[in-house]
Amino acid sequence: MSGNELDKEGFRAAKDMIQVLKGTVESLQLNLSQERDTNDGLQLTLESLKEDNERLQEENFQLQSELESLKEKEKKQSSNEESGKPFLSSGELAEKLRFYYQDMKKVDAKNLTAEDSETLYNILDYTFKALKKAGLKL
Repeated sequence: MSGNELDKEGFRAAKDMIQVLKGTVESLQLNLSQERDTNDGLQLTLESLKEDNERLQEENFQLQSELESLKEKEKKQSSNEESGKPFLSSGELAEKLRFYYQDMKKVDAKNLTAEDSETLYNILDYTFKALKKAGLKL
């Protein structure tokens, strides 16, 4: 084979290699596009789960508040109200309100959302009920 023929053979091999590499690049681009679509779907799922989590935490807070109210109501009914003795001692009152105080401290006062406002309302409502039951006259 002459040098010219070897050059042509080398160019053909290079051309074939370039075609193979182009096919590989196209395949990788398709795979990348599919992975990006999958990631976008997962991101939407994650956002939806975060919203569900926030909603469930709020429902849990409300149910705990209702449960505490029911427990207090039951205690009040069973206590001797004629004695004039406060329903709760200051230590018991502090223990009851500690959970709600911690929740209140978690709220960012500079960026209140509608959910934060509702949470703060529930905390205040529960706090005043607890104070009344402890004997505070409002």
